[in-house]
Amino acid sequence: MLETAPEAGSDKKLGEPILTVNNLVKHYPITQGILFKRQIGTVKASDDVSFELHRGETLGLVGESGCGKTTTARTILRLETPTSGSVIFRGKDIFKMSQKELREVRREIQVIFQDPYASLNPRMTVGDIVAEAWRIHPEVLAKEKQQARTLELLEMVGLNPDHINRYPHQFSGGQRQRIGIARALALNPSVIVADEPVSALDVSVQAQVVNLLEDLQAELGLSYIFIAHDLSVIRHICDRVAVMYLGKIVEIGDEIQVYEHTAHPYTKALLSAVPALDPNAKQVEHRILLEGDVPSPADPPSGCRFRTRCWKAQEICAGEIPELILRDTDHPVACYFPERPA
Repeated sequence: MLETAPEAGSDKKLGEPILTVNNLVKHYPITQGILFKRQIGTVKASDDVSFELHRGETLGLVGESGCGKTTTARTILRLETPTSGSVIFRGKDIFKMSQKELREVRREIQVIFQDPYASLNPRMTVGDIVAEAWRIHPEVLAKEKQQARTLELLEMVGLNPDHINRYPHQFSGGQRQRIGIARALALNPSVIVADEPVSALDVSVQAQVVNLLEDLQAELGLSYIFIAHDLSVIRHICDRVAVMYLGKIVEIGDEIQVYEHTAHPYTKALLSAVPALDPNAKQVEHRILLEGDVPSPADPPSGCRFRTRCWKAQEICAGEIPELILRDTDHPVACYFPERPA
């Protein structure tokens, strides 16, 4: 089980987890041949991922493109079939649920997609897009109440209710993402998976959408899994942060622990690349340039997967995979030679 540390940097008191991911593995077979396909390898997209999500909390999954963030989220949502592991939601394993049970769970776990241009049906009006959830789950809201609730949701996300009969192409990217958020709220979920919800938006619009998500969380008590590669966005919205590299979580902790008491060399390298816009902010001593390319998830290095690019790597790093545990640090880290807090 994942060893945790006190949440020193968070203002929220974390209670029982609403969702627990245990040793989640998602591998994709590499096959060869047209008629008689045979497996010649495996892409290890998510490999032994574990974390908890608490009520009212935002957990950030951060890392380079291809590190397994979206695969992890899609597997949690059962949009991908897991190779092994478990996801416990309200005391039950999602991976062992029947289709009927899974249908009920999907009312409570919704998703906001990355691309606001591709995730909305261009042939449907805004009202139809939001109300589609109730057509799939008619038991949630009576038909005669749906239009009034749609107008309420549009107003809640900062859109003009008079635009209910407009089509997606008549809105800007930020407005389209607000439509996607309204759709996600239609079934009154308790957990929302936000898969890079602001990466396709202008910087000025990103702040507006992030602030909206924070306001909705405070108002509705939502829990977020927030996926991003932008560390500044993650720091702004997330209570805890899980850093992923090549399918594995290498460091997890609250905002102060990960950003101020950075323990893993990979996290340190990521943070060194973030431009400091605030002249009064703590400056990174120097930019860390990682050597070499990210290894292929089909053929990851033995032991620590970061060792081929790590300036601290020693012989032990090529042996066993380092566990994600406390190592004289104030939060769990998967590194044999972590940075220690001063």
